[in-house]
Amino acid sequence: MAETAFSDQVLHEAGWLSRLPADFRSAWMARAKHFKVPRGEMLYRDGDEGRCLYGLISGTMAITIGPPHLAPRLINIMHPGTWFGVGPLLRSGGRTMEFRAAESSRLVRVSGAAIDQMAARFPDTPKHIGALAMFGHDVASQVATELLIPFSARRVAAVILRIATPPAEEARVGPQGVRVTQAQLAEMANVSRNLANNALRDFRAAGWLESGYNRIRVTDRDALAAFAYGED
Repeated sequence: MAETAFSDQVLHEAGWLSRLPADFRSAWMARAKHFKVPRGEMLYRDGDEGRCLYGLISGTMAITIGPPHLAPRLINIMHPGTWFGVGPLLRSGGRTMEFRAAESSRLVRVSGAAIDQMAARFPDTPKHIGALAMFGHDVASQVATELLIPFSARRVAAVILRIATPPAEEARVGPQGVRVTQAQLAEMANVSRNLANNALRDFRAAGWLESGYNRIRVTDRDALAAFAYGED
């Protein structure tokens, strides 16, 4: 019971659901099924069927895409409060991304049938689902914009800001920061692992972040952002 209460609190206070009317939130969560995904386990992969939505309660999820003719690449790490999986609700076909638990995670799942029930009761349900799709579009635009930053160390800083300091109204990051390896950080920033390691060393020396074994915690977001988005 305590776990469910905590779950409801997180999803009511951060992310897509938190911005919707209270009666909609309550009815939505009443239809949500709770489950756990162990660290490293796949939630779903590219091509899977799945007309449903997921909400992340605790832990983190790593997102990988595999565009045609290109190798799969890690693009983002999501935190509690985030909802995802909207694609198959809006178009025919299966999933187009892979979601894997970066650490042991708790989630809720709202089935397609439950979403249909919500639409019958709340006429604005399609509009709310559309708003979630736009959130995904905004994240994709941010990822693309970061990859256009010409200076590699600034790209690394921008990626760290995105995965370790999302806006509090969108997601919640634990006090230990984000779980991410140097190899994963390098992949998301499209740099070599050596360059990512050097950037982390410089950022630590500047006092902008702390990093340990597969963890990064930003300690001076303003300074890191000034570097990431500054001009040479």
